[in-house]
Formats: sequence, structure tokens, C-alpha cells
Amino acid sequence: MKIHGKPLIGPGGAVLPLSAAVETDGLVFVSGQLALVDGRVEGDITAQTERTFDAISAILESVGMGLDNVVKATVWLTDPGDFNAFNSVYAKRLSAPFPARSCVVSQLVLPNARVEIEVVASRQPRRK
Repeated sequence: MKIHGKPLIGPGGAVLPLSAAVETDGLVFVSGQLALVDGRVEGDITAQTERTFDAISAILESVGMGLDNVVKATVWLTDPGDFNAFNSVYAKRLSAPFPARSCVVSQLVLPNARVEIEVVASRQPRRK
């Protein structure tokens, strides 16, 4: 098993007890990402979804992968009314054939956070 990424800092400056990503057997498990900018989450669902995918992309790029390597996504939305706008960004950032996906409505830990996304990526891309 290989740990990827630097220590993650949470609200208040505390180091969080988790890894940005963990790799084992050709799979990279990326921890849930939020649209964090300078320790805060701001913006509507479209802006937050874009920033969240930017964070996921940065982690994947750091291990020589990209969004084409994503095979599974788990999504948390705080408002079911955000689903269509979220889905529009999702379909733009992850093209067909789409990864497997779960999407639930739940409260998130950080104030103003509207979306959290975690992914599993494979060294073998979905598209060839």
C-alpha cells in the first residue's frame, strides 16, 4: 500500500487523521473532496462541484492519473434540489463511459459545503 498526498489540514489548522489518497493493487482511493479555498467553502453547487473536481484532478495528476481513470464515484449533496446542476458538471468532467456512482443527500461537516465527492481510480483507464 502506498500513501499519496501531503497531510490534510482541517478547520482550525489541525492535521486530519486521513490520507488524501491510498493506492493498492493498481487502485487509487481518493478521500472525499470539498470545494475548499483558503479553509472555507463558498459558491453555488456549480462552482463547488467544479472546485471539487479540480481538487480530485490535482490528486490524481500527482500520481500520474486523470479523471479518465475514475471507475467509481461516491457523491454527497446537501440539497436534493442541487442534483440537476451537479449532474451537468459531473457529465462535463467525467465523460462516457461513466464510472459507477452512488449519490446520497446528507449534511456535510463544513459550513456552506453543498457537495463532497470521493473516487476510486484504476491504473487502467476506462477508455482506451
